[in-house]
Amino acid sequence: MADEDEDLSHLRAPEAADIDLDEETQDFRFLDKLAHHDTSSLSLPKRGEKDFESHSTNLQLETLEASRQAMHRVLSIPRTHTQKNHILGMYHPETNMAYVEKVKTQHFLTIGRAKGGKEWLLPEEALFLIERGSMDCRWPVDLEDGEGAEVGAPMSLQGAYAAFIGFEGGVGGKLTLEMYTVYAGLKRSGYVVFRHGSWDDDRAPIQPLAQKEEEKPKTGYLSHFFAELWRRISTPSHIIPSQNLAFGPLIKPGLFRTYADIYRLLQIIPTHDRTSPPQFLLPSSSDNPFRLHFDVWKTAGSQRFRKAKRPSPDFRICVINARETSIPTGAQLNDLMATVPDDPPKGTGQIYQKLKHGRRNVILAVVDNGIPSYIRVADCPFSEEKVALCRKTTRGESLRSPIEKADDEGMLADALGFTFKLKKESKNETTGRSASGG
Repeated sequence: MADEDEDLSHLRAPEAADIDLDEETQDFRFLDKLAHHDTSSLSLPKRGEKDFESHSTNLQLETLEASRQAMHRVLSIPRTHTQKNHILGMYHPETNMAYVEKVKTQHFLTIGRAKGGKEWLLPEEALFLIERGSMDCRWPVDLEDGEGAEVGAPMSLQGAYAAFIGFEGGVGGKLTLEMYTVYAGLKRSGYVVFRHGSWDDDRAPIQPLAQKEEEKPKTGYLSHFFAELWRRISTPSHIIPSQNLAFGPLIKPGLFRTYADIYRLLQIIPTHDRTSPPQFLLPSSSDNPFRLHFDVWKTAGSQRFRKAKRPSPDFRICVINARETSIPTGAQLNDLMATVPDDPPKGTGQIYQKLKHGRRNVILAVVDNGIPSYIRVADCPFSEEKVALCRKTTRGESLRSPIEKADDEGMLADALGFTFKLKKESKNETTGRSASGG
Protein backbone atom coordinates (compact mmCIF):
# COMPACT_ATOMS: atom_id res chain seq x y z
CA MET A 1 0.00 0.00 0.00
CA ALA A 2 1.43 3.34 -1.00
CA ASP A 3 2.40 5.80 1.66
CA GLU A 4 -0.25 8.41 2.37
CA ASP A 5 2.25 11.22 1.86
CA GLU A 6 3.10 10.20 -1.72
CA ASP A 7 0.01 11.95 -3.06
CA LEU A 8 1.21 15.20 -1.52
CA SER A 9 4.75 15.05 -2.86
CA HIS A 10 3.90 16.93 -6.05
CA LEU A 11 2.40 19.89 -4.21
CA ARG A 12 4.38 23.10 -3.97
CA ALA A 13 5.91 23.72 -0.58
CA PRO A 14 4.98 27.02 1.06
CA GLU A 15 7.48 29.79 0.57
CA ALA A 16 9.14 31.45 3.53
CA ALA A 17 7.40 34.73 2.75
CA ASP A 18 3.98 33.05 2.91
CA ILE A 19 4.46 31.79 6.49
CA ASP A 20 3.19 34.05 9.25
CA LEU A 21 5.27 33.36 12.34
CA ASP A 22 2.59 34.75 14.63
CA GLU A 23 0.17 31.97 13.59
CA GLU A 24 2.57 29.12 14.39
CA THR A 25 2.65 27.19 17.65
CA GLN A 26 4.96 28.68 20.25
CA ASP A 27 7.48 26.64 22.22
CA PHE A 28 6.69 27.68 25.79
CA ARG A 29 9.35 25.52 27.47
CA PHE A 30 11.51 28.59 27.91
CA LEU A 31 8.95 29.77 30.49
CA ASP A 32 9.90 26.99 32.91
CA LYS A 33 12.50 29.20 34.54
CA LEU A 34 9.75 31.59 35.63
CA ALA A 35 8.04 28.92 37.70
CA HIS A 36 11.11 28.04 39.79
CA HIS A 37 12.41 31.51 40.65
CA ASP A 38 11.26 34.61 42.40
CA THR A 39 9.09 36.43 39.88
CA SER A 40 9.98 39.84 41.28
CA SER A 41 13.58 39.55 40.03
CA LEU A 42 12.82 38.15 36.57
CA SER A 43 12.48 39.94 33.27
CA LEU A 44 10.30 39.09 30.31
CA PRO A 45 12.03 36.30 28.33
CA LYS A 46 12.39 36.18 24.58
CA ARG A 47 10.11 34.17 22.36
CA GLY A 48 10.98 30.56 21.70
CA GLU A 49 11.55 28.75 18.45
CA LYS A 50 8.72 27.24 16.43
CA ASP A 51 8.07 24.11 14.42
CA PHE A 52 6.69 24.82 10.97
CA GLU A 53 5.75 21.31 9.86
CA SER A 54 3.82 18.58 11.64
CA HIS A 55 5.25 15.09 11.10
CA SER A 56 3.32 13.34 13.95
CA THR A 57 6.34 11.76 15.62
CA ASN A 58 6.53 10.89 19.29
CA LEU A 59 9.33 13.42 19.78
CA GLN A 60 7.26 16.24 18.36
CA LEU A 61 4.17 15.26 20.38
CA GLU A 62 6.21 15.11 23.59
CA THR A 63 7.74 18.50 22.82
CA LEU A 64 4.31 19.98 22.19
CA GLU A 65 2.91 18.55 25.42
CA ALA A 66 5.90 19.84 27.39
CA SER A 67 5.33 23.28 25.88
CA ARG A 68 1.67 23.23 26.91
CA GLN A 69 2.51 22.20 30.46
CA ALA A 70 5.10 24.98 30.72
CA MET A 71 2.50 27.51 29.61
CA HIS A 72 -0.05 26.19 32.13
CA ARG A 73 2.49 26.31 34.97
CA VAL A 74 3.32 29.93 34.23
CA LEU A 75 -0.34 30.89 34.04
CA SER A 76 -0.98 29.19 37.38
CA ILE A 77 1.57 31.38 39.20
CA PRO A 78 -0.39 33.54 41.68
CA ARG A 79 -0.41 37.25 40.90
CA THR A 80 0.17 39.40 43.96
CA HIS A 81 -0.42 43.08 44.67
CA THR A 82 2.07 45.22 46.52
CA GLN A 83 0.79 46.88 49.67
CA LYS A 84 1.65 50.32 48.34
CA ASN A 85 -0.39 50.06 45.13
CA HIS A 86 -3.03 47.61 46.30
CA ILE A 87 -6.48 48.73 45.09
CA LEU A 88 -9.39 46.91 46.68
CA GLY A 89 -12.66 47.01 44.77
CA MET A 90 -16.09 45.71 45.69
CA TYR A 91 -18.56 44.27 43.20
CA HIS A 92 -22.04 45.82 43.36
CA PRO A 93 -24.51 43.29 41.91
CA GLU A 94 -27.52 45.64 41.95
CA THR A 95 -25.95 47.93 39.35
CA ASN A 96 -23.45 45.47 37.86
CA MET A 97 -20.68 47.91 38.73
CA ALA A 98 -17.72 48.03 41.10
CA TYR A 99 -16.58 50.73 43.49
CA VAL A 100 -13.28 51.65 45.13
CA GLU A 101 -13.07 53.53 48.41
CA LYS A 102 -9.35 54.38 48.39
CA VAL A 103 -7.76 55.43 45.10
CA LYS A 104 -3.98 54.97 44.96
CA THR A 105 -2.94 55.05 41.29
CA GLN A 106 -3.07 57.45 38.36
CA HIS A 107 -5.48 55.23 36.43
CA PHE A 108 -8.48 56.92 37.99
CA LEU A 109 -7.62 60.25 36.36
CA THR A 110 -9.13 58.92 33.14
CA ILE A 111 -11.43 56.20 34.43
CA GLY A 112 -14.38 55.90 36.82
CA ARG A 113 -16.72 58.45 38.36
CA ALA A 114 -16.64 59.90 41.86
CA LYS A 115 -19.96 59.70 43.71
CA GLY A 116 -20.74 59.53 47.41
CA GLY A 117 -17.10 59.42 48.49
CA LYS A 118 -16.41 56.38 46.31
CA GLU A 119 -15.02 55.84 42.85
CA TRP A 120 -17.58 53.93 40.79
CA LEU A 121 -16.48 51.86 37.81
CA LEU A 122 -18.61 50.81 34.87
CA PRO A 123 -18.46 47.14 33.82
CA GLU A 124 -15.87 47.70 31.08
CA GLU A 125 -13.71 49.84 33.37
CA ALA A 126 -13.74 47.35 36.24
CA LEU A 127 -13.03 44.42 33.93
CA PHE A 128 -10.12 46.27 32.33
CA LEU A 129 -8.47 46.99 35.69
CA ILE A 130 -8.96 43.38 36.82
CA GLU A 131 -7.57 42.01 33.57
CA ARG A 132 -4.39 44.08 33.71
CA GLY A 133 -3.87 43.25 37.41
CA SER A 134 -4.35 46.78 38.74
CA MET A 135 -7.36 46.06 40.99
CA ASP A 136 -8.29 43.30 43.41
CA CYS A 137 -12.06 42.97 43.10
CA ARG A 138 -14.01 41.04 45.76
CA TRP A 139 -17.43 39.43 45.87
CA PRO A 140 -19.73 41.02 48.47
CA VAL A 141 -20.95 39.03 51.47
CA ASP A 142 -24.13 40.27 53.18
CA LEU A 143 -23.93 40.60 56.95
CA GLU A 144 -26.36 38.68 59.12
CA ASP A 145 -27.88 41.79 60.64
CA GLY A 146 -28.54 43.17 57.15
CA GLU A 147 -26.36 46.26 57.61
CA GLY A 148 -24.00 46.55 54.65
CA ALA A 149 -21.65 43.93 53.28
CA GLU A 150 -18.16 42.75 54.08
CA VAL A 151 -15.27 41.88 51.80
CA GLY A 152 -15.69 38.39 50.41
CA ALA A 153 -13.67 36.07 48.23
CA PRO A 154 -11.47 37.46 45.43
CA MET A 155 -13.06 37.64 42.01
CA SER A 156 -11.19 35.64 39.41
CA LEU A 157 -10.76 36.84 35.85
CA GLN A 158 -13.19 34.18 34.64
CA GLY A 159 -15.72 35.34 37.22
CA ALA A 160 -15.24 38.96 36.16
CA TYR A 161 -15.97 38.13 32.53
CA ALA A 162 -19.08 36.18 33.55
CA ALA A 163 -20.33 38.96 35.85
CA PHE A 164 -19.65 42.10 33.81
CA ILE A 165 -20.26 40.96 30.21
CA GLY A 166 -23.78 40.26 29.01
CA PHE A 167 -25.52 41.34 32.22
CA GLU A 168 -28.77 42.97 31.14
CA GLY A 169 -29.40 44.87 34.36
CA GLY A 170 -27.47 47.70 35.92
CA VAL A 171 -26.42 51.03 34.48
CA GLY A 172 -26.66 50.72 30.72
CA GLY A 173 -26.06 46.97 30.80
CA LYS A 174 -25.82 45.26 27.45
CA LEU A 175 -22.02 45.18 27.50
CA THR A 176 -20.95 42.66 24.88
CA LEU A 177 -17.61 41.01 24.32
CA GLU A 178 -17.12 42.99 21.10
CA MET A 179 -17.63 46.29 22.93
CA TYR A 180 -15.14 45.34 25.61
CA THR A 181 -12.61 44.19 22.99
CA VAL A 182 -12.71 47.63 21.38
CA TYR A 183 -12.58 49.40 24.75
CA ALA A 184 -9.61 47.40 26.04
CA GLY A 185 -7.70 47.76 22.77
CA LEU A 186 -8.08 51.54 22.74
CA LYS A 187 -7.10 51.82 26.41
CA ARG A 188 -3.95 49.75 25.85
CA SER A 189 -3.07 52.00 22.92
CA GLY A 190 -3.06 55.04 25.20
CA TYR A 191 -6.41 56.63 24.36
CA VAL A 192 -8.84 58.04 26.90
CA VAL A 193 -12.14 56.19 26.48
CA PHE A 194 -15.47 56.87 28.15
CA ARG A 195 -18.92 55.49 27.52
CA HIS A 196 -21.03 57.73 25.31
CA GLY A 197 -23.91 59.08 27.36
CA SER A 198 -26.16 56.39 28.79
CA TRP A 199 -26.80 53.03 27.20
CA ASP A 200 -30.26 52.87 28.72
CA ASP A 201 -31.74 54.59 25.66
CA ASP A 202 -32.11 52.84 22.33
CA ARG A 203 -30.33 55.73 20.63
CA ALA A 204 -29.05 59.15 21.50
CA PRO A 205 -31.25 62.19 20.80
CA ILE A 206 -30.73 64.43 17.80
CA GLN A 207 -27.96 66.89 18.51
CA PRO A 208 -29.20 70.48 18.07
CA LEU A 209 -27.17 73.06 16.23
CA ALA A 210 -24.96 75.09 18.53
CA GLN A 211 -25.90 78.72 18.19
CA LYS A 212 -22.83 80.93 17.88
CA GLU A 213 -23.28 84.64 17.99
CA GLU A 214 -20.90 86.29 15.58
CA GLU A 215 -19.65 89.70 16.57
CA LYS A 216 -20.05 91.96 13.56
CA PRO A 217 -17.77 94.98 13.43
CA LYS A 218 -19.54 98.30 13.59
CA THR A 219 -19.10 100.15 10.30
CA GLY A 220 -20.54 103.28 8.87
CA TYR A 221 -23.37 103.43 6.37
CA LEU A 222 -21.13 104.54 3.50
CA SER A 223 -18.48 101.86 4.07
CA HIS A 224 -21.18 99.20 4.40
CA PHE A 225 -22.71 100.31 1.08
CA PHE A 226 -19.41 100.04 -0.82
CA ALA A 227 -18.56 96.72 0.84
CA GLU A 228 -21.90 95.22 -0.22
CA LEU A 229 -21.47 96.62 -3.73
CA TRP A 230 -18.00 95.10 -4.05
CA ARG A 231 -19.26 91.75 -2.76
CA ARG A 232 -21.95 91.59 -5.45
CA ILE A 233 -19.53 92.57 -8.22
CA SER A 234 -16.72 90.22 -7.20
CA THR A 235 -18.98 87.20 -6.61
CA PRO A 236 -21.57 87.16 -9.38
CA SER A 237 -24.41 84.70 -9.12
CA HIS A 238 -25.56 82.90 -12.24
CA ILE A 239 -29.06 81.52 -12.34
CA ILE A 240 -29.70 78.83 -14.93
CA PRO A 241 -33.26 78.74 -16.26
CA SER A 242 -35.07 75.46 -15.92
CA GLN A 243 -35.39 75.03 -19.70
CA ASN A 244 -31.61 75.18 -20.10
CA LEU A 245 -31.23 72.16 -17.83
CA ALA A 246 -33.20 70.00 -20.27
CA PHE A 247 -31.97 71.30 -23.66
CA GLY A 248 -28.72 72.76 -24.88
CA PRO A 249 -25.40 73.30 -23.15
CA LEU A 250 -25.17 74.49 -19.58
CA ILE A 251 -22.43 76.95 -20.48
CA LYS A 252 -22.68 79.13 -23.55
CA PRO A 253 -19.74 80.97 -25.12
CA GLY A 254 -19.09 84.23 -23.39
CA LEU A 255 -16.69 86.25 -21.28
CA PHE A 256 -15.58 84.57 -18.06
CA ARG A 257 -12.97 86.19 -15.87
CA THR A 258 -12.32 83.22 -13.59
CA TYR A 259 -12.86 79.50 -13.69
CA ALA A 260 -14.85 79.80 -10.49
CA ASP A 261 -17.68 81.34 -12.53
CA ILE A 262 -17.60 78.39 -14.94
CA TYR A 263 -17.74 75.80 -12.18
CA ARG A 264 -20.54 77.72 -10.53
CA LEU A 265 -22.61 77.25 -13.67
CA LEU A 266 -21.89 73.53 -13.66
CA GLN A 267 -23.13 73.16 -10.10
CA ILE A 268 -26.74 72.18 -10.79
CA ILE A 269 -27.29 69.54 -8.09
CA PRO A 270 -28.86 71.20 -5.04
CA THR A 271 -27.23 70.65 -1.65
CA HIS A 272 -28.64 70.85 1.84
CA ASP A 273 -27.49 72.81 4.85
CA ARG A 274 -25.03 70.48 6.56
CA THR A 275 -24.99 72.51 9.76
CA SER A 276 -28.56 71.47 10.58
CA PRO A 277 -28.95 67.90 11.90
CA PRO A 278 -30.84 65.35 9.80
CA GLN A 279 -34.08 63.79 10.98
CA PHE A 280 -34.63 60.18 11.99
CA LEU A 281 -35.93 57.96 9.19
CA LEU A 282 -36.42 54.72 11.15
CA PRO A 283 -38.47 54.09 14.31
CA SER A 284 -36.68 53.59 17.59
CA SER A 285 -35.69 49.98 18.23
CA SER A 286 -33.67 48.25 20.94
CA ASP A 287 -32.23 45.92 18.29
CA ASN A 288 -30.60 48.77 16.39
CA PRO A 289 -26.84 47.99 16.33
CA PHE A 290 -25.83 51.36 14.86
CA ARG A 291 -25.59 53.67 17.86
CA LEU A 292 -22.75 55.48 19.56
CA HIS A 293 -20.95 53.48 22.24
CA PHE A 294 -17.68 55.23 23.16
CA ASP A 295 -16.15 58.70 23.12
CA VAL A 296 -12.39 58.69 22.54
CA TRP A 297 -9.77 61.37 23.21
CA LYS A 298 -6.15 61.51 22.13
CA THR A 299 -3.79 61.95 25.06
CA ALA A 300 -1.67 65.10 25.14
CA GLY A 301 1.33 65.40 27.44
CA SER A 302 0.96 69.14 27.94
CA GLN A 303 -2.76 69.12 28.65
CA ARG A 304 -4.35 67.63 31.71
CA PHE A 305 -7.52 65.68 31.02
CA ARG A 306 -10.38 66.35 33.42
CA LYS A 307 -12.99 63.63 33.44
CA ALA A 308 -15.44 65.83 35.36
CA LYS A 309 -15.36 68.40 32.54
CA ARG A 310 -14.57 66.48 29.39
CA PRO A 311 -14.04 68.38 26.13
CA SER A 312 -15.53 67.42 22.80
CA PRO A 313 -14.26 63.94 21.86
CA ASP A 314 -11.78 63.43 19.05
CA PHE A 315 -13.50 60.25 17.88
CA ARG A 316 -16.92 58.65 18.31
CA ILE A 317 -17.03 54.87 18.14
CA CYS A 318 -19.88 52.60 17.07
CA VAL A 319 -19.13 48.92 17.77
CA ILE A 320 -20.56 46.35 15.36
CA ASN A 321 -20.49 42.57 15.46
CA ALA A 322 -19.49 41.45 11.97
CA ARG A 323 -21.06 38.01 12.45
CA GLU A 324 -24.52 39.34 13.29
CA THR A 325 -24.77 42.70 11.51
CA SER A 326 -25.02 43.36 7.80
CA ILE A 327 -23.83 46.39 5.86
CA PRO A 328 -25.71 49.49 7.07
CA THR A 329 -28.39 50.98 4.89
CA GLY A 330 -28.68 54.64 4.01
CA ALA A 331 -31.46 55.13 6.56
CA GLN A 332 -29.38 53.52 9.32
CA LEU A 333 -26.39 55.74 8.54
CA ASN A 334 -28.68 58.78 8.46
CA ASP A 335 -30.06 57.97 11.92
CA LEU A 336 -26.53 57.38 13.22
CA MET A 337 -25.30 60.71 11.85
CA ALA A 338 -28.32 62.46 13.37
CA THR A 339 -26.98 61.66 16.85
CA VAL A 340 -23.59 63.25 16.10
CA PRO A 341 -23.21 67.01 16.64
CA ASP A 342 -21.92 69.31 13.93
CA ASP A 343 -18.11 69.17 14.11
CA PRO A 344 -16.51 71.05 11.19
CA PRO A 345 -12.77 70.73 10.53
CA LYS A 346 -10.64 73.03 12.63
CA GLY A 347 -8.41 75.59 10.96
CA THR A 348 -7.39 75.82 7.33
CA GLY A 349 -5.73 72.47 6.76
CA GLN A 350 -5.39 70.40 3.64
CA ILE A 351 -8.53 70.19 1.60
CA TYR A 352 -8.53 66.40 1.44
CA GLN A 353 -8.07 66.15 5.21
CA LYS A 354 -11.07 68.44 5.64
CA LEU A 355 -13.13 66.26 3.32
CA LYS A 356 -12.04 63.15 5.21
CA HIS A 357 -13.10 64.70 8.51
CA GLY A 358 -16.43 65.98 7.19
CA ARG A 359 -19.03 67.92 9.10
CA ARG A 360 -20.07 64.81 11.02
CA ASN A 361 -18.12 61.58 11.31
CA VAL A 362 -18.36 58.27 13.15
CA ILE A 363 -15.83 55.45 13.35
CA LEU A 364 -17.35 52.00 12.90
CA ALA A 365 -15.43 49.39 14.91
CA VAL A 366 -16.29 46.15 13.10
CA VAL A 367 -15.29 43.20 15.31
CA ASP A 368 -14.90 39.83 13.60
CA ASN A 369 -14.07 37.00 16.04
CA GLY A 370 -12.21 39.34 18.40
CA ILE A 371 -10.32 41.27 15.69
CA PRO A 372 -11.53 44.89 15.34
CA SER A 373 -11.31 46.88 12.11
CA TYR A 374 -11.97 50.62 12.12
CA ILE A 375 -13.82 52.39 9.30
CA ARG A 376 -14.58 56.10 9.26
CA VAL A 377 -17.98 57.21 7.92
CA ALA A 378 -18.24 60.96 7.36
CA ASP A 379 -20.66 63.48 5.90
CA CYS A 380 -18.26 65.11 3.43
CA PRO A 381 -19.09 68.70 2.37
CA PHE A 382 -17.97 68.49 -1.26
CA SER A 383 -20.10 71.51 -2.15
CA GLU A 384 -18.21 73.68 0.36
CA GLU A 385 -14.68 72.79 -0.78
CA LYS A 386 -13.39 73.91 -4.17
CA VAL A 387 -11.58 70.72 -5.11
CA ALA A 388 -11.20 71.62 -8.79
CA LEU A 389 -9.48 74.92 -8.04
CA CYS A 390 -7.01 73.67 -5.47
CA ARG A 391 -4.53 70.85 -5.16
CA LYS A 392 -1.89 69.97 -2.58
CA THR A 393 1.58 68.51 -2.75
CA THR A 394 2.72 65.61 -0.63
CA ARG A 395 4.29 68.04 1.83
CA GLY A 396 1.07 69.97 2.26
CA GLU A 397 2.32 73.02 0.32
CA SER A 398 -0.31 74.95 -1.54
CA LEU A 399 0.17 75.14 -5.30
CA ARG A 400 -1.82 76.79 -8.02
CA SER A 401 -3.67 74.36 -10.18
CA PRO A 402 -3.24 74.38 -13.97
CA ILE A 403 -6.61 76.07 -14.20
CA GLU A 404 -5.48 78.91 -11.95
CA LYS A 405 -2.19 79.28 -13.86
CA ALA A 406 -4.05 79.61 -17.14
CA ASP A 407 -6.35 82.15 -15.55
CA ASP A 408 -3.45 84.23 -14.19
CA GLU A 409 -1.57 84.26 -17.49
CA GLY A 410 -4.59 85.40 -19.45
CA MET A 411 -4.40 82.41 -21.76
CA LEU A 412 -7.19 80.94 -23.80
CA ALA A 413 -8.68 77.74 -22.44
CA ASP A 414 -10.71 75.13 -24.22
CA ALA A 415 -13.00 73.27 -21.80
CA LEU A 416 -15.95 71.00 -22.44
CA GLY A 417 -15.75 71.62 -26.18
CA PHE A 418 -16.26 75.38 -25.89
CA THR A 419 -13.77 78.24 -26.13
CA PHE A 420 -13.66 80.58 -23.18
CA LYS A 421 -11.86 83.84 -23.31
CA LEU A 422 -9.96 84.74 -20.16
CA LYS A 423 -9.00 88.33 -19.75
CA LYS A 424 -6.55 89.90 -17.35
CA GLU A 425 -5.34 93.43 -17.10
CA SER A 426 -1.63 94.05 -17.01
CA LYS A 427 0.40 97.07 -16.00
CA ASN A 428 2.45 97.09 -19.22
CA GLU A 429 -0.29 95.98 -21.62
CA THR A 430 -3.49 97.80 -22.43
CA THR A 431 -5.12 94.96 -24.30
CA GLY A 432 -5.43 91.29 -23.40
CA ARG A 433 -4.11 88.48 -25.50
CA SER A 434 -6.74 86.48 -27.34
CA ALA A 435 -6.89 83.51 -29.71
CA SER A 436 -9.53 81.33 -31.21
CA GLY A 437 -9.88 77.69 -30.12
CA GLY A 438 -10.61 74.77 -32.43
